[in-house]
Amino acid sequence: MSDSRVLIVGAGMAGLTAARRLQAQGIDSVVVDKGRVVGGRIASRRAGEARFDHGAQHFSARSAEFAAAVETWAQQGLVREWFRSASITDPKRGVEPRYVGTDGMRRIIERLADGLDVRTSVAIDRLEAAGGGVGAVAGDDVVANAAVAILTPPVPQTRHLLEASGIRCPDDVRVMLEEVEYSACLAVMAQLDGPSGLTDGHQSLSEGPVAWIADNHQKGVSASPAVTVHSTPEFAAAHLDADPERWAPLLSEAAGLHLESEIIEATTHRWRYAQPLNTFDVGAIGFHASFPVVLAGEVFSGARVEGAYTSGVAAASAALGFL
Repeated sequence: MSDSRVLIVGAGMAGLTAARRLQAQGIDSVVVDKGRVVGGRIASRRAGEARFDHGAQHFSARSAEFAAAVETWAQQGLVREWFRSASITDPKRGVEPRYVGTDGMRRIIERLADGLDVRTSVAIDRLEAAGGGVGAVAGDDVVANAAVAILTPPVPQTRHLLEASGIRCPDDVRVMLEEVEYSACLAVMAQLDGPSGLTDGHQSLSEGPVAWIADNHQKGVSASPAVTVHSTPEFAAAHLDADPERWAPLLSEAAGLHLESEIIEATTHRWRYAQPLNTFDVGAIGFHASFPVVLAGEVFSGARVEGAYTSGVAAASAALGFL
């Protein structure tokens, strides 16, 4: 093929892990993402002196390969252990360390992006066959040409891109993608007038609209008192398309019952594809349309940060098989 580069759509954990793996094999990639910054749901945001992790709050490491990566990040001062708890999804695993980015979760992704060709604020409208490979089209412009395309967005966005590109998946893959559903999450990032009072800096709730509260100050992320409030999936489903002025006060009031200080300012964020409700233990899926395509992301390897990493590793391997 005329261009041995790999096009990667999505600059989250899966996409950038794939790019790093390819780079280690001497293969260049171009990573494009419609967001203003890298990270996807591994997200951090500033508001004055406050800093929030407002997407993924922490992660565990179960596989030997991911544990080795986390150990390297810890040695680099990029991550640290926050607390230990039993797995909710697999209690038989017992108590596990939960890790966080030392300067915010997104810093992990920013480190992965260092030295790569990463282009943000680029929304790919379609993919098209070009020179024996693939061209990524945004508006009227071909923004990148490559030999293989790796797609890592949430499945509904991937399906939309495939359809817009006229790409027909193998029947078994199409059925898999059609079965994927997600729960949503609504987030409130609240600055406080004093300490939160949350034991160990976090609290999981079993009743009401709030699922989780995290203290970014105790976590070591924020210089000033600031908490992230995540809604339950049920609350998000009921208010996802409503004006934040309707649902933010409800979450803030419910969270306030568990805080020692008052909320003085708050911003919001919608996570429409917060959690896949069904996942596949396949790593990544590659097939040949009019050019090679690899599908990847957490849904293909478990709904966790580790799953996204593992899928990125598998995606790089699948892409190499096409080169």
